[in-house]
Amino acid sequence: MKHDATLGESPAGGRARVGKSRLPALLAALGASLVLAACGGGDGSSSSPQPTDPEPPTNPEPPVTVTGKVKGKVINGQTGAAIQNARLSNGSASATSNAQGEFELAGVAPASRTVIRVNATGYGEGLPTAAVVANQTTDIATVELQPVDVTGGGDAATAITVTAPNTPASVSLPANGLVRPDGSPATGAVSVALSAVNPALNVNAMPGQYLVSTSGGGTGVMESWGAINVTLQNTAGERLNLAPGKTATIRIPVATRSASNPATIPLFYFDEATGFWKQEGSATLAGSGADQYYEGTVSHFTYWNADQLLNTVYVNGCVADDAGASSLANILVASDGIDYSSSSSVRTDAQGKFRIAMKKGGKATLFAQQGVKLSNTVSVGPFAADATLTECLSLTTLTDAISIKLTWGAKPVDVDSHLFAPDGTEIYYGSKGSLGTDPFANLDVDDTTGFGPEVVTIRKLMVGTYTYALYNYSGTYDPGMTGSPVRVELNNKGSLSVFGPTSGETANSTRWWTVFKLTVNDRCQVTVNRVGTWSSDTPAHAEVTRKYCQPS
Repeated sequence: MKHDATLGESPAGGRARVGKSRLPALLAALGASLVLAACGGGDGSSSSPQPTDPEPPTNPEPPVTVTGKVKGKVINGQTGAAIQNARLSNGSASATSNAQGEFELAGVAPASRTVIRVNATGYGEGLPTAAVVANQTTDIATVELQPVDVTGGGDAATAITVTAPNTPASVSLPANGLVRPDGSPATGAVSVALSAVNPALNVNAMPGQYLVSTSGGGTGVMESWGAINVTLQNTAGERLNLAPGKTATIRIPVATRSASNPATIPLFYFDEATGFWKQEGSATLAGSGADQYYEGTVSHFTYWNADQLLNTVYVNGCVADDAGASSLANILVASDGIDYSSSSSVRTDAQGKFRIAMKKGGKATLFAQQGVKLSNTVSVGPFAADATLTECLSLTTLTDAISIKLTWGAKPVDVDSHLFAPDGTEIYYGSKGSLGTDPFANLDVDDTTGFGPEVVTIRKLMVGTYTYALYNYSGTYDPGMTGSPVRVELNNKGSLSVFGPTSGETANSTRWWTVFKLTVNDRCQVTVNRVGTWSSDTPAHAEVTRKYCQPS
């Protein structure tokens, strides 16, 4: 029996035949194949180009990294002198300060709070924090480095104790207790740099703005009784730290504006990863008189602080300018404890209002600043509960305002600021001046119980020479102004200068110390001249016809 061959089938030795019943299907299939060929389909033999997947690039462009910059000036925290060749770093970003102490650190990753590491030979490490914004430059103004109190050392295989001269500050390290950055045991010579931090004299000497990261995930403000910074290095310059399971003993000199010292106190360390302080351990009060200290054990090294969380109240207020404008947004408002060692800062909201923390039952100063524009400084407290100021802080509309802040130790009990204006006007506790009328200079805050601060503000500058001097009103020299020591900060249009006592004080004789002179020209340009001379008589000062400068 014979069968018709179907499409695609071929009898052996013969040709395929198509039966009549299969012709319509064949024609349909042929038409479909022609359509596919016309559209570039089928077996790819069409002359039309075929789409292909693109080849990945052999050298792909790296992802764009967006960074910001941080700029400022590095100074000696005791003398105010610029520090050249200070080394600044954050991650892989690095920079060096110039002859004027100025720096610009580029390539810093954006963050709401990041820590900049600042090192210079002969100084304790600085760890300022900054809010870094992509493609913008953050000005952190002045970085104050404290001179190292003592540099000692020994062999890593033996116990090492280093004590600072004229202070109980010390650190005791265990034998064979240090490791290198890679975790391997440290061997050979070890250098130990020890610096004590005195927040009673300089509230800004402490990194981290006194902000604490609490166990509940929030933040708080701490009050300090003193701190130390210990830096350990081997001969290769590597940073060393305590090995796991090892501890060291530290002694922190008591340095506080508070009238009482707790018998035991929490220890806090500065967390360089977050820029906040964290509690770890405690310390016990020991010693007597001016040599009191807190002693405790620590398991790693950075800044260590004898502190406790501040029992806070909040002060509500506002900032307006001297032309009457309010709703001044994003103005920095800062506090400085008078009878406690701490500070805090906030910025005003869109309506020019602020809410700032201070110690419950304590006293503090408040001031506002926007770039080179300064407000008056006011003394507030004590408050048992939240309070609201009756008057706004008055921010000058001028760009040539100057403020002068005096702080000192517990003794002499009363040190006075005296500012002699070019026309001979004397601004002091007996004649405090005015910011709204002549001489446009005022003793904003006067202190008669030790520590300070005393604050003088100049809102409108006269042409000529201002003379600023201190007077030992108490007349005591146990210690005098040198041993106290006195400290003067000059904020000249946003640029900070610091003045410490010079040699030459004589007990029961030299009650006056002339700190500096300011020379002002017609265009409000100011030249700062350090003086630093001691005398028994009122300092000589200029007396010329009153004339105010006009900014160029």
